[in-house]
Amino acid sequence: MSRATRRAAGEAERGQHMVADASIAERGLPGTETSANSTQLPSGDDDIKTTTRTQQVKHSNAYSDPGDNYWDSTRQGSLAYLELSEDDIATAMHRISEKPPTVGQLRGTSLPGNSMTSSVFYAFPAVTAAASIFSPISLLIACLILFLWRPIFLELGSAIRLNGGNYAYLLQVSGTTLGLIGAAATLLDSVATSTESAATAASYLRGEFTSSLTVSEASITIALLTVLAILCLVNVRKSSTLTLSFFFIHLLTMAILMVASVIVWSRHGSDTLRSNWDLRPRGTSNTARAIFNGICVGFLGVTGFETTPTYIEAIHPDAYGPVLRNILFCTLFLNAPLMLMVYAVLPEQTINSGTNILSILAETVAGRWLRILVVVDAILVLAGGVIDGICSGCALLDRLAKDQVFSEALLKTLPVTGSQYLLIMFCFALNILLYAASGFSLTTISAVFTVTFLSTLLMFVLSDILLKFNRDRLPRSHKPSLLAVFFTLAVVIVLLVGNIFPNPKILALFAIYFLATLLPLLATQAEDPAARVLLWLYYQCRLHKLRWTEGWDMKIIDIVKRARRHPVCVWVGRGDTMNLMNFILYIRNNEITSHVTFVHAYRDIESIPSELAPNIKLLDEASTFTIDLMFVRGNFEPALVEAVSAKTGIPRSKMFMSCPSESHGWEIGDYQGVRVVTKC
Repeated sequence: MSRATRRAAGEAERGQHMVADASIAERGLPGTETSANSTQLPSGDDDIKTTTRTQQVKHSNAYSDPGDNYWDSTRQGSLAYLELSEDDIATAMHRISEKPPTVGQLRGTSLPGNSMTSSVFYAFPAVTAAASIFSPISLLIACLILFLWRPIFLELGSAIRLNGGNYAYLLQVSGTTLGLIGAAATLLDSVATSTESAATAASYLRGEFTSSLTVSEASITIALLTVLAILCLVNVRKSSTLTLSFFFIHLLTMAILMVASVIVWSRHGSDTLRSNWDLRPRGTSNTARAIFNGICVGFLGVTGFETTPTYIEAIHPDAYGPVLRNILFCTLFLNAPLMLMVYAVLPEQTINSGTNILSILAETVAGRWLRILVVVDAILVLAGGVIDGICSGCALLDRLAKDQVFSEALLKTLPVTGSQYLLIMFCFALNILLYAASGFSLTTISAVFTVTFLSTLLMFVLSDILLKFNRDRLPRSHKPSLLAVFFTLAVVIVLLVGNIFPNPKILALFAIYFLATLLPLLATQAEDPAARVLLWLYYQCRLHKLRWTEGWDMKIIDIVKRARRHPVCVWVGRGDTMNLMNFILYIRNNEITSHVTFVHAYRDIESIPSELAPNIKLLDEASTFTIDLMFVRGNFEPALVEAVSAKTGIPRSKMFMSCPSESHGWEIGDYQGVRVVTKC
């Protein structure tokens, strides 16, 4: 049965399960004990009927021993029955269907395409210095290597269609800590993409107008970042129109340059190419080393590809694969052929004399007019790279805010344009901060970007391996072989070593910037450990015996208790103890909470596992959590999840589920933030 057929069948049956069966509530659900005590869940919704079990104190409230878990729950869990009306489901379906518009193949290609194809302006000088006449070969191999990541991106994207890149993937296939590590790498990569593109554009301008341009390179960079951030504030969703224009201008300019170069080459012959060939490194080992170094440096000429999964929800599902294909082939047919023409027309002494190689080539083959066109094109396409980095960073921050890693206040939009102005301003501030921390040096930014780009690609490979190992049952349309994935892993490790070994300082630079990005993210999830350390220090230093510090332990405990009182929700189908324990262990290791609500969706009362309620009660009495059990009638699907989220006040980002099978009929992305935490 196709996914569309299953969805249609689910919608047809939904009408039969909208209104709760009153007789079921009267008879009592499996495992429910008759009680005169009836309370409401914390949300206070009148449609939630709750039967509480006998109240027992689970843990001592004495605060004399700093080793106790003072903030653990002391309330026993409850059984509840949630009634959903037709209006509840209809409203939920309307909310989940409200998605921002997506872009098609052309606009989707232009976003990362500007970043990737603009690399000819900043990667060529570094590649020629490393590989000399073998630069075209190095660039060709580097572009071909990047094709290894396309099937990995397709598998991850078809299994987990959520914005955030490595953050979303690692969060779904592992846990919060690895997810935040992925978020740090992705955020640093997005910020570095914008900053380096702007700094390169400024450097290109300074290189062209050395004598007449009195404004500093740093001032030009900051001005570019400011102008483009304002453009995104006007309407970031229409930025794809801007980037598409930049992309077409760039491809047209490069086509004119290549045609003019071919004409000059055909007229003057290959004497220049032969002269450059005579200056090549001699010997097999020197040749191999030059090509390898060129590959390592040239691989940085394909940056931008890694930003695509970060805003995958903005690209139409049918266009995602073609977008990845298009940007790969654009780079393949541009970088290596253009580099070959550089060596066919310009002598090596000229190539090594300046940084603006393509503008020199343009003036040589067609005159001043083409040089001006190339300079203008460089500014425009690099501006497109800045926009790509901003869009990538905003998509990640949007996902982090929705997952409550950051405050949801960041999601506020401008009333006229609808742009998430706080996210854009936050990205802009990070760009300026990174540029200032680098001493306004393009060299330092490039060094950080080198390791950041490769580390991000490495994390995509690790995400795919963990997907195959931990969430192999997730439905997806692409499944590259494990051998191909491990080969890609070996390749990216070699590239990392090849870039770090000649200059180990760049690893230290990356570590500083990466930790500066990661630690604030980890701090958002460190309330429990921090509180334990503070309490330990409080008692070890005997501060509780001092009059002016007396009672500080209670204040710390109250702060953590307030943080842990927010419940999480687990959608459970099976009632066996092992399955339930896997959820509890995951929540203990990844969430700050003392209240867990298990929710079971059923079609009829006979289908409810008889062992579910007794096992939940057992876990509730044995664990430090308050564990509630809630029953809701209906099919487990995105509309039901959204309706329960609205009724209970538990956001989807704090809901968990087991790994769905191929026959489920819905993708993880359809649940918009619900987390998969078990293999089956």
